[in-house]
Amino acid sequence: MKLLDRYIIKKYLGTFGFMLLLLTSIAIIIDITEKIEDFLSNNLSLWTIISEYYIHFIPWIAMMLAPIFVFISVIFFTSKLTSDSEIIAMLAGRMSFYRLLVPYLISAFLLTGLFYMTNHYWLPNSNKKFFEFTDKYTSSSTEKYKDNVHFQFKKDTLVYTQSWNNTEKSGYKFTLEVFEGRKMTYKISADRIVWDTTQNNWKLENYSERTIQNELESTLENNEFKNFDWGFKPEDFLVQINVKESMTTPELEKFITEQKAKGAENLEFYEVEKYKRTAVPISTIILTIIAFSITTKKRRNGMGIYIVVGLALSGIYVMIQQFSSVFSTMGNLQAQWGAWMPNIIFSIVALILIWRAPK
Repeated sequence: MKLLDRYIIKKYLGTFGFMLLLLTSIAIIIDITEKIEDFLSNNLSLWTIISEYYIHFIPWIAMMLAPIFVFISVIFFTSKLTSDSEIIAMLAGRMSFYRLLVPYLISAFLLTGLFYMTNHYWLPNSNKKFFEFTDKYTSSSTEKYKDNVHFQFKKDTLVYTQSWNNTEKSGYKFTLEVFEGRKMTYKISADRIVWDTTQNNWKLENYSERTIQNELESTLENNEFKNFDWGFKPEDFLVQINVKESMTTPELEKFITEQKAKGAENLEFYEVEKYKRTAVPISTIILTIIAFSITTKKRRNGMGIYIVVGLALSGIYVMIQQFSSVFSTMGNLQAQWGAWMPNIIFSIVALILIWRAPK
């Protein structure tokens, strides 16, 4: 590796590290002002706050914005090189434009690998402890209520409740149906179902139980109270909002498979998360090429115009990312397209800019 390559890689990684430290510090200060009352009301020590919360908050916020940090970092240090005529000197020394891009790509690939491993394995394990802390001491990440919950428990059992109260662990207008093929063999309905924490089973109120032997024979029982143990738990009615961020990718894939077997809906929310864990690290390479392409031409306005353009493009990238995720979770756009749409659009932009860049 040439001295010039080491120089650019050092500038790239050093600037990124500085930006990451600076912007993360600002995020911590803002977060402290929002959560100081929660910390004081729970009598948390400084060591507890740091060791159980901020040690996990930092990687969470850093990985959320890491590609944008990379983009701004490349714009910042490359525009400085251009302003000081270093880029011009490199090109004048018979180094080709594309050869100059090599150390940038080496740095981008290094960070992509780091972000990939972090997103798929390291960050979810950290998030588990992060969300445990927020659930206990600050805002809860668990939904309190949900309407029209239905899922498939085992291959032949369907469960439904019109409304679910997660605080009370109870549901209203409950129905459980058992099938043999397409034929229903058992059905039980109740006005209310409550999880009995003392016996670890379900208590039914005002229930109606029907067992069907054949088309002509069936038994019916109506009563006020009865306890059942079907094997499913309260968490099967409601999963945490942040559960997707607390599972490694193998755990997330297993979760999606199990939820599909239960007949759960709206799994696009989790599938988008799975695909984004790869798409976001890859965006580091794309954004590096864009940042390199727009900052190698010397302009009268200096670094100012580059920073403005960089922030604008960063905002557009985040906006496209949010819109595509919403279209996947709420619309008809497939999850993989929703996760990769920003990269596809910005890859086209990167190719156009690298082709039109002055060489």
